[in-house]
Amino acid sequence: MDPLCHTLTGAALGRTGLQNRSRFALPTLIIAANLPDIDAVAYLVGGVDTVAIRRGVTHGIPALIILPLLLALVMKGLAMSLPGRAGKPEADFRQLWLLSVIAMSTHPFLDFLNNYGMRWLMPFVDRWVYGDTLFIVDPIVWAMLLAGVVLAAKTSGIRQPWWRQPAVAALAVTTAYIAVSAGGTLLARNATLAALPNDPPLRFMASPVFAQPLQRQLVLEYEQEYRLGTVHLLPGLPVEIEAEPLAKGDPADFGLAAGTRDGAIFLHWARFPFIESRVVDDQHTLRIMDARYVREWEGEEFGAVELNLVYPVANNEPFSRRRIKS
Repeated sequence: MDPLCHTLTGAALGRTGLQNRSRFALPTLIIAANLPDIDAVAYLVGGVDTVAIRRGVTHGIPALIILPLLLALVMKGLAMSLPGRAGKPEADFRQLWLLSVIAMSTHPFLDFLNNYGMRWLMPFVDRWVYGDTLFIVDPIVWAMLLAGVVLAAKTSGIRQPWWRQPAVAALAVTTAYIAVSAGGTLLARNATLAALPNDPPLRFMASPVFAQPLQRQLVLEYEQEYRLGTVHLLPGLPVEIEAEPLAKGDPADFGLAAGTRDGAIFLHWARFPFIESRVVDDQHTLRIMDARYVREWEGEEFGAVELNLVYPVANNEPFSRRRIKS
């Protein structure tokens, strides 16, 4: 999920009363909720190294053991170097560590919920898994968590049972929304298979669409092509499949791409890769795209990479979109 979602999650956790556990509890919760995204430094590197690094080592289960401990040590050290205020709780290392664990655990779970995926066991097992439950930016989640944080701040002086606190309600409603969205994805998957009884895909994705909770984007994989479509979470669960399939490309091109460093990295990350190819003189250009995010080449962008292979060739071939006519 996006940084605002993670930040609001940490703030909401603090407003449930956890912020009173220790000095620096609230900033610890907010930082911990975002800390796995320290791998965003990969964007400074650029290129395919970004997808090789993102949601890997810092998001895996081993990181959930190491990073909270490091954060608690930093916050305890900061508290020791700065004078506290009378009547306020001292910085308790055990509490800071526990709060770090709680908040940081929400991060990979939320990231797992979208179609970008997660690698839970990095660095030991480099395998992507996908939740397909929430779009990576969900304004509904923002609104629910923000409402809980704001209302909790306004009622902070009122003593009330923990289960009646606005932040607790916001987290509970957000959890229920996630469960309902997961159910919507399951309904969409079942409706897709029911609509294609004689032509089931090898595998497919039914993923949420930005700001449209009653739709799921479809990418269906067949032996030589992908078919794109939409499922509407309305009575009857109508399924729409686009008329023009998207060809995967020549298997030989996949072999060439996999033989390069950048190509191998991108193909490992890509969930539904397809390739466009052209040969001009002694240069063979491969454009690899992921059908989750890209439909056609519009220059180097997220979800796409261009490889230039130089070697002697016998014939020149024009650029080919390699779409299959319906």
